[in-house]
Amino acid sequence: MDNVFNEFTSNDIIAKIDIDKNEVLRYLQYKGQDIDDDLKNTIDDCIINTLSTINPRFIYSSYKIDSSKKGTIKFENTNLVYTSEDIYELLKDCNRAFIMAATLGVEIERLTRRFSYSDLTKSIIIDSCATTAIEEICDSVQESINKGLSEKRQTTTMRYSPGYGDLGIENNIGILDVLNAQKNIGLTITDSGIMIPRKSVVAIMGVSALKYSNNDIKKSCNNCNNKDNCIYRREDGGCANIRVHRE
Repeated sequence: MDNVFNEFTSNDIIAKIDIDKNEVLRYLQYKGQDIDDDLKNTIDDCIINTLSTINPRFIYSSYKIDSSKKGTIKFENTNLVYTSEDIYELLKDCNRAFIMAATLGVEIERLTRRFSYSDLTKSIIIDSCATTAIEEICDSVQESINKGLSEKRQTTTMRYSPGYGDLGIENNIGILDVLNAQKNIGLTITDSGIMIPRKSVVAIMGVSALKYSNNDIKKSCNNCNNKDNCIYRREDGGCANIRVHRE
């Protein structure tokens, strides 16, 4: 049975957002340089501004999938059909998968744009704070899904988003249509697959038997075709496995 999360916001999930300063620095391409007290204080202020401005919303749904044809994944009772080696490898051992969408809302974009005219440094830092926040939202949503699956000895795979590997960014359109994301969480999309608000994520994750810790698969650069040229790659070999749209 399809399982659509209809609440669209969750205080429990939102309460977990604390915006990890180390993640903010990673998106700022920090590589161990010295940071003076003024910059540290500015980052702290930007984190506070970001947390007070974002309006996180999300939605997800699960579907049975058909992987009987090699290289192709079909989501039953939808028009989602992917001819993609990446998605096939991710989901070939799954009989069900989740699609999800999350957004921080438009106000954080307005804040970033406003600072771009008066304080470019703050604008850039707030942009990185927002990227960190949407990642944390997706992590928390996935954690919540896994709690529900654990009783069945199941877990989710890593998240995979259109725009990575061999699955084009235009595939965001079909997923958002299935989720009715414009009506449900205010997330729209252009014909080319760019999402509005900009700090938004679409992702696919399979459901498989609990054979390993989900922490081993949720964030791994080793499974990403972009690992060799990603400027945001973590020093420990992990990445967000999400597609965040940046100007």
